[in-house]
Amino acid sequence: MKNRCLRITCCLLMIIIGFLLRTGLGSADTPGKEIVFIPVKGQIEPGLAGFVERSIARAENSGAGKVVLEIDTPGGVITAAQSIKKAVFSAKIPTAAFVTGQAKSAGVLISLAGEKIYMMPGTSIGAAEPAPNTPKILGSWISDLEAAASARGRSTVIVRGMADRELVIKDLKKAGEILSLSADKAVQLGLADRVVRNRNALVADLEEDDGVAYRPVEYKPGFGETLAWWTVNPFISPILLLIGFAGLITEAFAPGFGVPGVIGLISLGVYFAGHMMAGVAGWLAVFVFAIGITAILLEIFVIPGFGAAGLLGLGLVVWSVFLASTSPLQAVISLTVALAGSIVMLYVFIKVLGRRGMWDRLVLGTKLNTATGYITPKKGMEKYQGMEGMAVTTLRPSGTAEFAGDRVDVVSEGGFIPAGAPIRVILVEGSRVVVRKL
Repeated sequence: MKNRCLRITCCLLMIIIGFLLRTGLGSADTPGKEIVFIPVKGQIEPGLAGFVERSIARAENSGAGKVVLEIDTPGGVITAAQSIKKAVFSAKIPTAAFVTGQAKSAGVLISLAGEKIYMMPGTSIGAAEPAPNTPKILGSWISDLEAAASARGRSTVIVRGMADRELVIKDLKKAGEILSLSADKAVQLGLADRVVRNRNALVADLEEDDGVAYRPVEYKPGFGETLAWWTVNPFISPILLLIGFAGLITEAFAPGFGVPGVIGLISLGVYFAGHMMAGVAGWLAVFVFAIGITAILLEIFVIPGFGAAGLLGLGLVVWSVFLASTSPLQAVISLTVALAGSIVMLYVFIKVLGRRGMWDRLVLGTKLNTATGYITPKKGMEKYQGMEGMAVTTLRPSGTAEFAGDRVDVVSEGGFIPAGAPIRVILVEGSRVVVRKL
């Protein structure tokens, strides 16, 4: 029995020793430092730039061995690309760019910021002409591209050809063309370092080059960053404004405040909140917008007609959109789409309600003439002082009321009064009759 236990113990020790020799205690087979992949995909905008900056800082604090920007972008905002380039150049750990799709426009500058550039088969880099292509913007943009290329030891002539349509490069680019290179061509010309099949192949190559066992980690954007990217999208932001404006315009023609107004305010809230989280807008834009909407609501519900308050409100709303947009051009596009769409939606809204007989609930459908008992305002209206009657039309704040069979133009004391509500005359000043809801 004793010998049997000894044999079992020896066997267990041999198994443990064999396992330790196979795996190694802290051997090179055990993953070493993290290699952090940061996705740079879709439109380049301030929200994405902030995410990249925070991710690089996080990688540095965690002791990562390398940062790789995984790039697939058609371009975007130049200032955002410049911020990403600055963050990459300032990184305290080695960096690389990995083009997995396309690196166009602003994506070229971001790729050039990496110490190494790797590309997957079938990818491309180039076509970096700015828009608008004014001499000032073009000159500044080309200097950014050339500075990044020069700092990383790459051809400044080639990157200039990606932005300067008039530049001629012998056997590569004619005047009037914008240069764009495939992965193989970019490696051949020395703009990129290597073509790799996928992320795993890239990690294997980097491990061999650096002599380090890497553990791949990907940093993904959170909900707030995703919302920010979504709202600053040049196709989504005009739609949010359209829904917001259409909801408020609908409320201007409907009694009370209902579902359209709530949806409109939510849409506008998402628009401004997303732009703030993306780093595009600040509280000034929200403050200006709130004042503008307040002025418009005062014009609609309190002040008769449409005058200074309404014009001031519209001006402030337009200004707030410019403050919140990624560029003046984007602001113009968003406002044009929102206003044009709101007018079309309002027209359809009126037509649909008209066919269903619902529009009479929102607007005055009764003819006001002497045959129906209506009398025009005139002097001697003092007889209605203190009289009680009924609102014939919605008072918002002006409308028509009936007193002892007479229909008279009146104005409410300041609030909304629905049609059919009992009212009392509280003030008569000349032809102006002020009423209050009972």
